[in-house]
Amino acid sequence: MEHPEPLAELLAQALPQGPGGLRGKQAGGAALALALHCLMVQDGFRPLDNSGRPLRSASPPAAWNAADLVWSFSYDRPGALRQFKLQCALQAATRRMFVHACEVDGSGEPLQDNIQIMGLQLDNYVPAGDDLHRRHGGSWEGVVAAEHTLVQMFSEFIARPLWRNAEKAPQDGAAGGGSWWLLGLRQERRRAALAVALGATAVAAGVLLWRHRRTAAAALH
Repeated sequence: MEHPEPLAELLAQALPQGPGGLRGKQAGGAALALALHCLMVQDGFRPLDNSGRPLRSASPPAAWNAADLVWSFSYDRPGALRQFKLQCALQAATRRMFVHACEVDGSGEPLQDNIQIMGLQLDNYVPAGDDLHRRHGGSWEGVVAAEHTLVQMFSEFIARPLWRNAEKAPQDGAAGGGSWWLLGLRQERRRAALAVALGATAVAAGVLLWRHRRTAAAALH
């Protein structure tokens, strides 16, 4: 079984310039949101740019950190019929992050039967908060605390149920092949039933003919 990569390595793949590449006034929230994005990628989801094209490795879309205190990411995944979205929103007063992940329809609207949510206290996972630049410089090492807990919680409450409840694409030939197989089976059953019916009719006709001949012969004696 493969061991998951440490978050610091995943974050370095996503943002090689380190915490210095984050906006100073919301660096803590951005770091946690980016860490959750990395966990999505590690779990098998493939990041997409704003036009829906696949991105390289764990790279986030260009505008992922443009809005104030809200971070959004889009994904697809091999075997899935639809795309997925992850959105993280930070409440400045409480420093609590609301995590919302969902499967989306063709217009990008969430499917109500596959929405996963969880809440995280920012300071429990990014203790440096918005002071990341000064305390960590260009390195992701030590930026995320309680990493094991974060990974386990995210997997249990977001990534696994999101994929488990997602509508999967049929495997190649499965739908068509299955339909033809079922049609063939039904035709064989019809033929068998017809053969049984014809056989029963023939037997019944034979019995009636035998009885008729026997009755006629008895009348002659």
